[in-house]
Amino acid sequence: MPGDASGGSPTASALAALLFEDDAAPAGEGSPVAMPLSALVEALGRGLDRLDEGFARGFARTLAERAAHVRLPAIDALALDDVVATLYMDRSLRLVVTGTLRGGPGAVSVRFDEADFPHVAVALHRRPVDEPYTFATLDFSWRGRVGWLREAAPPLPAGQKVVVRALATIGGDAELRVTALGMERSVRPDVVAFDEEEIAS
Repeated sequence: MPGDASGGSPTASALAALLFEDDAAPAGEGSPVAMPLSALVEALGRGLDRLDEGFARGFARTLAERAAHVRLPAIDALALDDVVATLYMDRSLRLVVTGTLRGGPGAVSVRFDEADFPHVAVALHRRPVDEPYTFATLDFSWRGRVGWLREAAPPLPAGQKVVVRALATIGGDAELRVTALGMERSVRPDVVAFDEEEIAS
């Protein structure tokens, strides 16, 4: 059964410790702290029993809290605007980064599978940078759960039977993507009541 919607335990203070681990560099000065994405995951997951979907949500929330300090040099080299970095959880973990081309039409999407994480560079800047990324998650382990709306999600009425497509988070905010009557809606997790016995086939 999918985990809790609220997310796991990584903290912004743990990320701050990485940002300022060089005692010789005063706050706001010095070169960025560079590490592979896999090492950042390991550092923020230290001490946890499982790095599961809840951890991934907590990881994304922690990055969102320090978004002005976290960059992916490979993405910055593409000169994109409106960058969104999303952790997809669908049997395996992957990072998908999207953005719009600066100064012209068109969008770019870059996918990193979990096996790529040791080769994906992350730069942790002590000084805040402009145009921070948006960090999000999409958890498809919730796919197929059946529930009922506690309140209306227009045009869907209260009491409508719905099927979950995914649990999504943007920063610290969670929402369920649900389908019913041939349409998809995003609702707060507490809006949906679940019958744990009934799972859509």
